Amino acid sequence: MNKKRLLINLISNIISFTLQLGISFILTPIITEKVGDAAYGFIGLANNFVSYANIFTVIINSMASRFITYEMTKGKIEKANKYLSSVFIIDIIMSIVLGLISVVLIINIQNLIDVPEKLTLDVQITFSLAFANLILSIMSTIFTIATYVKNRLELEAIRNIIGNIIRAIFLIIVFSLCTPKIYFIPLGAFIMTAFVLIANVRITKDIAPELKISKKLYDKECIKTLTKSGIWNFINNLSKTLLTGLDLLITNLFIGADAMGLLSIAKTIPTNVENLLSTMANIFSPQFVILYSKHKIKELINTVNFSTKIIALIMIVPVAGLISFGTEFFTLWLPSKTFEEINQIQILSILSLLPYIVSINNYTLFVLDITTNKLRRPVIATAIMSIASTVTTIILLVTTNLGIYAVAGVSSIYWCIKVIFFNNINAAKNLRVKWNTFFKQFLKNVCCFLIILVCYIITSSFIKVDSWWQFFELVIPAGLIGYMFVFCLLFNKSEKKLISYKIISKIKNVTKK
Repeated sequence: MNKKRLLINLISNIISFTLQLGISFILTPIITEKVGDAAYGFIGLANNFVSYANIFTVIINSMASRFITYEMTKGKIEKANKYLSSVFIIDIIMSIVLGLISVVLIINIQNLIDVPEKLTLDVQITFSLAFANLILSIMSTIFTIATYVKNRLELEAIRNIIGNIIRAIFLIIVFSLCTPKIYFIPLGAFIMTAFVLIANVRITKDIAPELKISKKLYDKECIKTLTKSGIWNFINNLSKTLLTGLDLLITNLFIGADAMGLLSIAKTIPTNVENLLSTMANIFSPQFVILYSKHKIKELINTVNFSTKIIALIMIVPVAGLISFGTEFFTLWLPSKTFEEINQIQILSILSLLPYIVSINNYTLFVLDITTNKLRRPVIATAIMSIASTVTTIILLVTTNLGIYAVAGVSSIYWCIKVIFFNNINAAKNLRVKWNTFFKQFLKNVCCFLIILVCYIITSSFIKVDSWWQFFELVIPAGLIGYMFVFCLLFNKSEKKLISYKIISKIKNVTKK
């Protein structure tokens, strides 16, 4: 693996993620204070509805990068262009269909979900912009393939950094000059997506001029191949939505808009954690495909294990810190909330984080399903879990007083069960190696997380925090110590030397400049 490029990819994606998190960090308390919890919840719900619609695009788009990369690795450029052109034409058709469906949905929004009358127009505008952003994103998808094929994902991250800066500037201006409205958020996202589309087209021309789109290259057989593989991703995403993506909708329908708002606030950081995990896992994906296409299975296994160490190194400390110091963080972040609301948000946040507490230790194993094009088993497993989760949640809502905790907790528990008892074994089976090939590293990562978590919980019990200054005085040293401990525990001697050498070399280069 080109570790220099990997490092650039990781750093640029972390910067992009930090900007997105910063926007949420600044705007969430402003929006909830100015327009209320219920209104804020509809931003998350609109995004969820968009994700429901986006599931259908997965049938074609989810496997496009894999097949195009595979064909280009084999030197079959014309075949790769057939896949590219065919996907682009289908994406245009899907965009038109989804646009028509969204119009009907938005007009009848009050008949579908619980919307306070005073928020009806704002919610309709919010949903309209969210779906417009989806359609633009679908049009842009095909132009993201070049960075994947060429393993230049740092260009995609840099593009996202610039897009997020544009989005942040827009939001700062409108929230400073105008009366706060929830639809400012999806409008900012739409502006960013428009920039991303333009940038993607330019990047594709620059780094992959051999990739061409032509309606003459449309090939039904390519679409059949993508659909045959993508249908499993479609079912998998549909099942995952049932498992973890219906929580805001179920809360809105069974409990109410205000409860949905609190859950949406609690999911702000867990959602960002999931997005970062997915982004980091995709950084390794091109290399996985290249190694698999060359039948270098032993090297692929080493790369997968190394990728789990890297993601664990980055994510263990912040996730453990959020759980341990979450009450102090939410108290400072949301000063308008009562003590009871802060406790509720903290509990909901931890429940929402549960899947990612486990997933940070083996998240790239999800990528192997697509790499090996063996999706049937994980899809069936996710489908079973999702159905069980949805049924269990509804039963608990009807028969107990758990309320919103049942919504946040049940799906997370089922997801953890799948990650622990299925993903490791399934990844080994896909590569036709011993069933416990990935368990050793997974358990090592989990133990490291638990040690950090216990240390942070003990620390938080002895220290009282009353200001942001005191909070950062606590978490910065704790974070540095945590990262040093994770680094020492997870990596072997040769990896430590290599990483240390790379860091020292970079520091020397920067100093000389």
